[in-house]
Amino acid sequence: MSHTASDTHQHATVTRDGRQLVITRTFAAPAALVYEAMTNPDHIRQWWGAGHGEVTICEVDLRVGGRWHFAQVTPGGEEVSFSGEYRELDPPDRIVHTEVFDTIASPPSLVESTYTEQDGATTLRAVITYDSPETVDMVLASGMESGLNDSYDALERVAQGLAG
Repeated sequence: MSHTASDTHQHATVTRDGRQLVITRTFAAPAALVYEAMTNPDHIRQWWGAGHGEVTICEVDLRVGGRWHFAQVTPGGEEVSFSGEYRELDPPDRIVHTEVFDTIASPPSLVESTYTEQDGATTLRAVITYDSPETVDMVLASGMESGLNDSYDALERVAQGLAG
């Protein structure tokens, strides 16, 4: 199957398994460009938060043991901040990192993302392991799925724009 720029706005599939969430989304762009869009601060600023606020911090130290930190201020003035540490980098196939929702001092989660390219499209599969099923409940109740889809739509446009 061939994918083009017109294939945007696919929705991510989010499934739950105990302490884990599994997110799957296909992007109409090659894996190298999706990986670039997800790891380069200049590109992250264009998609992270998908226009639901102003990105105020976008720091990436892209190396194993390096830290990342993204923050934005919503139109209502609320700060939303996430940060973590890179544990494994294998471009453009895999990223493993921790993630903390700084705003509520949540326990860290572990995010294992794989990127599989077929016919110019890339399927992201992210397995997120939380400390407890209750934390998964809280994440799902936060409305993360809607924000995730908006951000992924924006990410896809950025990745496609990198193709020139």
